[in-house]
Amino acid sequence: MMKIYTDVPEGMTVVQNAFIDRFMPHANGEFVKVYLYLLRCADSGQELSVASIADVFDHTEKDVRRALSYWERQHLMKLKLSSEGEFLSVTFLVPPTEEYGAALTDEFADQRRAGIVPDRQAHPAGAGAQEPGSNGRGKQDMPTRERVAALAGQEEIKQLFFIAEQYLDRALSSEEQRELVYCYDTLHFSADLIEYLLEYCISKGSKSHYYMHKVALGWAEAGVTTVLQAKQETNLYNKNYYTVLNAFGIKNRGPALPEQETMSRWFNEWGFSIELVLEACKRTINQTRQPSFSYADSILKKWHENGAVSMEDVGKLDKRREQVQKKPDGRQAKSAANRFTDVPQRTYDFQQLEKNLLKK
Repeated sequence: MMKIYTDVPEGMTVVQNAFIDRFMPHANGEFVKVYLYLLRCADSGQELSVASIADVFDHTEKDVRRALSYWERQHLMKLKLSSEGEFLSVTFLVPPTEEYGAALTDEFADQRRAGIVPDRQAHPAGAGAQEPGSNGRGKQDMPTRERVAALAGQEEIKQLFFIAEQYLDRALSSEEQRELVYCYDTLHFSADLIEYLLEYCISKGSKSHYYMHKVALGWAEAGVTTVLQAKQETNLYNKNYYTVLNAFGIKNRGPALPEQETMSRWFNEWGFSIELVLEACKRTINQTRQPSFSYADSILKKWHENGAVSMEDVGKLDKRREQVQKKPDGRQAKSAANRFTDVPQRTYDFQQLEKNLLKK
C-alpha cells in the first residue's frame, strides 16, 4: 500500500495553473488521469496500491508505474519505494518556476524529437501499448512535426487528410495528422489501407486516434498490407469477440468499446487461444451466475501471470491450488465461504426425548 501526501486544504482538489499550462499539454492523457486521480485521493486518508489504481482506470499495473515514473521525471512527484521496489508513498511537489518549467518543456521536446522519450499520442496506456523497441514499432517511431510538414505537401497525403476529414466530419488535429503519417510513413500502409482503417475504426464507434493507433499496430504485427488482408483479420476479430459474447449469453448486440479493449488484451496482449478464453468464461458463469468481463479478466490475468498457455497448463494450476487448500493430513480444508459449518452442532438423545413425551 502507498500513501499520498499534499499540503492542500481538505475538501478540494487544487490543480495549479503551472501544471495545466506547461506540463499537461506534453503528457500522455492517461498519465494525466493518474496524476489527477492521485491528487484527488491525497486528502482522503485512504491507502492506495498500484493494483487498486489500475483497477479504477482498467489499466495494467505497468501502465500505472509508467505514469508515476513519468511525473517523477517531470519533478512533480517524489516517489518512495521499498527495497523490493514497491511504492510506499507519493508526495506531490510544487511545479517548478516558469523559467525552470520552460526549460523542462524545451528539454522534453528535444528528447522527444531525438527519440529518447516516448511521444504522448503513440498509444493509450492499458490498451495493448507497445514498449519502445519491443518489435521495432513503438512510441518513439512517431513522426516529428517537421516530418509531417514535409510529407503534407505530397498529393497522396493531401488526399488522405481530405478523406479523413470527411470521415470525421471536421478538420484534423495535428495529432491526427501525425497518426495518419505514422501509418503511411512508418508502418508503410497504403492510402487505401489507411482509408479502410478509418472506416473500420469509425464503424466500431471510435473516432479516437489512440484507438486507430492500436488497431494499426495490430494489423502491422499480423503482417497486414492490403485491404483484403485487413478484412480477413477483422473477420477473425469479429468471430472471436462474438464467440465470447455468445459464451456469456449476450445476444443481439456487438461488443462495447470497454469489452473490445478487454478482449483485445486477452487475445493480442496475453496471446490466449479462444479455447482458454471460453474456459475462463465458463468458470465465470459457474461462479457468478452471470456474465462478467472483469471476473473473466481476473481469471485470465492469473493464468497469464503463471505462464499458462494451454488447457494442460491450466489443469496443473488447478491441481496446485487444490494441494494448497488441503490440510497436511490430506483432508480438504473447510470452505471459508460456508460459515455454518464452523458452528457447533447440537446433539440429541432421542430415546430420552421419547420417554419424556410418553410421560405427558
